Amino acid sequence: MNWKSTVILFFIIANTVFAQKGALTLDSCLQLAKVNYPLLKQNGLIDQMEQNDQKGLNHNRLPKLSFHANATYQSEVTNFDLPGIPPAFANIFPTFPKDNYAATLDLEQTIYDAGLVKEQKRVEKLNAENEHQKNQVEIYKLVDRVNQLYCTILLSRANYQTLILYKEDIHNKALLVSSSLKNGLSLQSNLDELDAEEMKTDQNLIEAKENLSALYQNMTTLIKIPLNDSTEFPTQPIGGTSKGTDIARPELKGFDTQKALLDEKHLLTNKSALPTLTVSGNGNYGRPGYNLLDQNLRLFGIAGINLKWNIGALYNLNVEKQNLNINKQMVDVQKELFELNLNTTLATQAAQVNTLKSVIEKDKSILEKRHNITLTSANQLQNGSITSTEYLTQLNAELQAVLNQKIHEIKLMNAISNYSTTKGITNF
Repeated sequence: MNWKSTVILFFIIANTVFAQKGALTLDSCLQLAKVNYPLLKQNGLIDQMEQNDQKGLNHNRLPKLSFHANATYQSEVTNFDLPGIPPAFANIFPTFPKDNYAATLDLEQTIYDAGLVKEQKRVEKLNAENEHQKNQVEIYKLVDRVNQLYCTILLSRANYQTLILYKEDIHNKALLVSSSLKNGLSLQSNLDELDAEEMKTDQNLIEAKENLSALYQNMTTLIKIPLNDSTEFPTQPIGGTSKGTDIARPELKGFDTQKALLDEKHLLTNKSALPTLTVSGNGNYGRPGYNLLDQNLRLFGIAGINLKWNIGALYNLNVEKQNLNINKQMVDVQKELFELNLNTTLATQAAQVNTLKSVIEKDKSILEKRHNITLTSANQLQNGSITSTEYLTQLNAELQAVLNQKIHEIKLMNAISNYSTTKGITNF
């Protein structure tokens, strides 16, 4: 994905995210975090490297040209000063100069390589795909990171809202106790207890607020969108409530890509052991040429066809093939181990989902009973039959039941998201 496509996708997702009342779903957070994740840029770099490698291999099909020039001086040369030849006939034999010159242009063109370059291009393409899969595995770790951060925000919000409700209830009861105190139906200690608890709750609210601000900032760093208390975070797991049926982890595709790459390397090994056919030629200017008797500076050349076969490559061919087969078996073992661990994790997570569903059903009954107990305690406090400490104990128990139900609902969402993450998210 190039930078223009990334920017366009970012704005599409951003507009979708806040299309309705500033709601930000977990799925939207995942998509935004991926678009803004620095590691995503590495995919473009992998593509660029693969394109450069392909261009380099295409160059192997072009003629190979080389140029060299030299000038030499010899201390002696061949001469025809033979005994018994009359001086009158000595001039008929050529005299060779001691200085020689040559400028040469060599050319070689492969006309048959047994499909070696074509196979090398396939290997490079699969190499790039394999690197993409490794990168995707690293990027996929972002899913769990965003999921946990999103759920932590929900839990912190639930705690903050519970503290607000707690403070409001204490404040209202303090007003009632203050009225009862004036009428002689309550003690000053009851009012003091409520006031102290309200101030303690204010402290807890300050801490909870700062914690939420830090969590908002962490999420903003990942998705590049400012968040605050007005942003809605629906309690909706990744991909909805359905746990899905198909496993689509990037690691599994990575194993398949590794095996495909090893298969191509196996074919490349075979191609490398086959003969190649080339045509070659060179053009020269200088002296001496192929005709030693002509010592004039001149053009001359040669052309031919060549068969090259590295027979020595056959010696280790079987060993290389065996090693490639062993590597494939090792990939199969790694895949089998990954699937074993995956299925074990999925079984544990499925049990967690079922457990939380049952717990939430119990939460409803517990909350109803705790609410009735708190109502009774509120009337007793107002009548002066119990202390504010006793009332606060019951109020704390009710609000803890409310918080527990909310926590269990968020944990259920998190458990379903974890299950979906373990199986693999196809739209990430």
